[in-house]
Amino acid sequence: MLYLGLQEPLNSFANLMSGTDTRKDSEQREVKAISTFSNSIVIPIRSEKRFGKFDLCTVIKSELEKQKVKLQSGDILVVSSKFAAMAEGRFVKLASVKVSRKARMLASRYHVDAPLAQLVLDESEVILGGIRGFLLAVSKGILAPNAGIDRSNVPDGYAILYPKNPHVSAERLRSHLLRRFHYSNMKFRLGVVLSDSRVTPTRLGTIGIAIAAAGFNPVMDFRGSTDLFGNTLKVTVRAIADQLASSAQLVMGEADESVPIVIIRGCKVNFTGEKAAHQDRDLSMIIPYEKCLYIQGLKNSFKG
Repeated sequence: MLYLGLQEPLNSFANLMSGTDTRKDSEQREVKAISTFSNSIVIPIRSEKRFGKFDLCTVIKSELEKQKVKLQSGDILVVSSKFAAMAEGRFVKLASVKVSRKARMLASRYHVDAPLAQLVLDESEVILGGIRGFLLAVSKGILAPNAGIDRSNVPDGYAILYPKNPHVSAERLRSHLLRRFHYSNMKFRLGVVLSDSRVTPTRLGTIGIAIAAAGFNPVMDFRGSTDLFGNTLKVTVRAIADQLASSAQLVMGEADESVPIVIIRGCKVNFTGEKAAHQDRDLSMIIPYEKCLYIQGLKNSFKG
């Protein structure tokens, strides 16, 4: 079990912030937002190695019962997107892929295997370019190397894709879990995140990212709030689902940890249907790549 926050320093900061009558309400709201994750804990749920389709809800329910962990109202269940994809049978034998002429051209230019290049073509909305060994593509609204297709944690000669429709998969899993645990007729709050790992521009190593979320607002909108100096925030939107995915990634790992499921407990997110601050707009966590700072910024490079 991993504790995400240190309560005392945050409490001290909150006391400092609220210790004067000159502080604005917006500043107090900022303290509340900072403290949102201060009491959160991360609970890893192990599962045996699997290859082939399976009932994801049944497996999660079984693993929770086996490890004597009970879901509580307010929990966020983070599930590896590749574990969810495996459950859907979204794996491919590379030798069986029919390779097109365009895929062979991509493979030759970027030095990737032709069957993988074909899968990237099939799974992506757009291919932006690449480097030796990798294609940079947008798949399911996510900018990812090789369209999120992975050849790790599957048998040699296979590749695993993203779930066919990640957001539908996340909502379906949430609904099934609520029914299986007989929570559907109660005011039981449960969030689900499908997570993956990604690289970040100019940074070495991977972090977690949410490719889908259900049951809560995946972003927290701070536009219109003010900062510590009274400046109005114009663009700040906090990526809550991505932050939860990164938290889960700390215990999920990238190799043979066998932790495809994580419960994050004590995180005060804005659950669906609740009236909450910083959620005046209906926001998706995905923006069109035409509006992406990195993509458009690189296209409009400065030539001074």
